[in-house]
Formats: sequence, structure tokens, C-alpha cells
Amino acid sequence: MDFTAAASTHTKFNWRVRSLASDFLLEDTWEFPYEFGVNDGVDLHLFQKSAIEPMMKGIFDNSLTGMLFKVRKFFGTLFGIDNNLHNYPIPGCREKSLRDRLQESDLEKDTPERAMDISTQDFMDFRPVYTFADETLHELSNSTEHTLMHYAWSPSGEGKWKIRLAVYIKHRTILSAFYMRCIRPFRHFIVYPYIFRKCMEHWEARNVTE
Repeated sequence: MDFTAAASTHTKFNWRVRSLASDFLLEDTWEFPYEFGVNDGVDLHLFQKSAIEPMMKGIFDNSLTGMLFKVRKFFGTLFGIDNNLHNYPIPGCREKSLRDRLQESDLEKDTPERAMDISTQDFMDFRPVYTFADETLHELSNSTEHTLMHYAWSPSGEGKWKIRLAVYIKHRTILSAFYMRCIRPFRHFIVYPYIFRKCMEHWEARNVTE
């Protein structure tokens, strides 16, 4: 099953991240193979709590993807890539977090109590930037890059919605850009497909038990 989506599925909407992170590169766009209607009783936050959070809590399992994450964690520790997480400024900027760019109107819509917990408390310490009704943004900053993970409750036509993911990146050095190009095949053909399948397992298990 192919979970990739055309960039236009993200860029045709005026998501807040697009202006907030206009200096970032849109790296990847993905979508879950579900369409939800108004009578399904589902929203973005329910899906995040039921499918994405439990997937992240079990990310270091015995699968090939889990092994790749363990290898990444080992080399991150060895080379100090993850030292001082979130203590570096955004490349080319003074701010350390995208939250520093939020305006009063953003803060009025933000519901931090509903923020999804997708931090594994190690090198994948994703932290919430904002939590709106129809979109959420998390960020991770280390010595190689500043990464944004955006989930959206995205219209798909005929009164239906899909949950879509967009990944933004800002590289600190030429080496970090080279590194991301090198691991792209692993991300596209192993890591993300497995992550999406695990999310689907959690979501469908929830529906079975209800």
C-alpha cells in the first residue's frame, strides 16, 4: 500500500505551517487511506490519540524499522548528534522554536491540553508547536536539522476528510542535507510504510473493541 501523497494535497490549503515555516523545505507528504464523514464521530485528535500515539510508544520494537531506529539512536549517541536537543536556534534564525513565531491569534486557537504526545523521550523528542482543531504541528531540533511534523484534518471532497502528514526540514549544514538524501530510500520504502501500517493496526483494533 502506497501512503505517499502529492505535495499539492498539502500546498493547496492555507495551513498555518505554510506561512509560519515559509523558510523550511517541504520534504515529504503522506496520507492515511481513510476517508471520514461528518457522521463517523472522528476528528484529528481522536485519530492521533488512538493510532499515532500508541505507534510512537512502540517504535523500538523488533521489526526492521525498530532496528533502524535503534541503530540511529546508537550513532546519535556515539557522535553526539542528539546532545542539547532543542537548544539550537533554527538554522539562519535566532528563535529556538517555531512557537516563538506564533501570533496572538494563533495562541487563542491553540489547545495545548489536547496536544499529541509523540515524544519517545530520546532522539525523537518531538515537541508540540500548536494544536488547532484541524491541524497540529510538532518540532524536533538537533545538531543536524530542525524538523517539523504537521498533521492535518484535510478535506478530500464530497464532505469527506483525510488525515495527512507533511514533513518540513531545515538543514544546519551541507552534510545534514547529504545525510537526508542518503536515508531517503530507507524512509520511503521501510520506515514510513511500517509506521503507517502500525497506526492503522492501532486504529482498527480500537474499532473492533468498541
